[in-house]
Order: sequence, then C-alpha cells, then structure tokens
Amino acid sequence: MRKSRFIRARNKRRSIRQKFDLQLTSMLDILVIILVFLLKTFAVSTNSFTTVPGIKIPITRSPDGPPDSLHLIVTPESMTFEDEKILEFVLEGTFPTDAEEANYEFKRNDLDEGGRRVLPLYDALMEAKDQSELLRARSKARDDEGNPLPFDGVLAIQADKRIHYDTLRKIMYTAATAGYKVFRFLAMKNE
Repeated sequence: MRKSRFIRARNKRRSIRQKFDLQLTSMLDILVIILVFLLKTFAVSTNSFTTVPGIKIPITRSPDGPPDSLHLIVTPESMTFEDEKILEFVLEGTFPTDAEEANYEFKRNDLDEGGRRVLPLYDALMEAKDQSELLRARSKARDDEGNPLPFDGVLAIQADKRIHYDTLRKIMYTAATAGYKVFRFLAMKNE
C-alpha cells in the first residue's frame, strides 16, 4: 500500500511537470509580433535640423515633424545651403546684434533679373537638383511607365521670424526658377 501511494504521488508530480513545460514556438511568435510592431512604429528621418544661434525661430503647435528635404538657413549675416555658406549679406558698420538691425542687403553682383534672383543661391540649388536627378536616374525605383521618379523640389527654409519680406521673396523666386515648387518654413515645436 505504501508503494502504491509512492507511485501515485510520483506519477502526479510527473503530470504536473508535463503541464507546465515552456512552449518555445509560442514565445517566438510573441517576440516576432513585438519586433514587427516596433519596426512599424519606429520613424526615421534623414534630416537633422538644428537651430542656429542668433536667430529667433517662429513657434508652432503642429505635431508633424519636418519632412525630408534640402535645408536653407538665412541668418542676418549670411545664407547657408546644406551646411555650406553660399552668400554673405552686406553689413553696414558693426556686426548686427539683433535681427531688426540687420538689413539683409545683397551685393550687386549677387543679383540678376532686375534684382529678383540671387545667383549664388540659384547655382547651389541647381547643383543639388542635378545631383538628385542623377541619383534618381541610377536608382531602381521607377514609376508605372518605367521612367525615373521625378524631382520633388522640396526646400526647407529656416529663417529668423523678423526677416524682411523682400529678402524672403527673392529667395522663393530664386528657388522657383531653379525648379523647387514646395517651400517648408521650419518652426520650433511649442512644448
């Protein structure tokens, strides 16, 4: 009788152990689902926009981040396109301490078409457009007809909120003549 109790107790322990075995395939399924979810929700942007000291950026409440595009920075002293200084404004007297004191005046040989187009900016934009079209021609991504994807023409402009409208109009006119059709003005997120 004692042996039969011992045998029953041992069999009961074995049955309990068998019920709680770890199911490895179920755990792998869960890990794959979590991995796919994290990959789908993870957003990556190739652009990293930083603010430039000395300029005041407008504030926005939009939850959207800046889109991937070429980046133009306009400060009271100069104009920078894709981290390369392309133009310096004419500074009268001393260095402007405030953007309201800056005059955003171009040198005479920097403008053409009656003072509407900024030549150094136009040259830099055309060079970037040519590089983009060359890369798109080499890319395997094609439209429905088999042609390379068209140039999207998006330009992100980061400028002081006190910039003169005349200067901004010349910049936008220059970009439009170079084939850039969409302008994105960068603003700080209100947090």
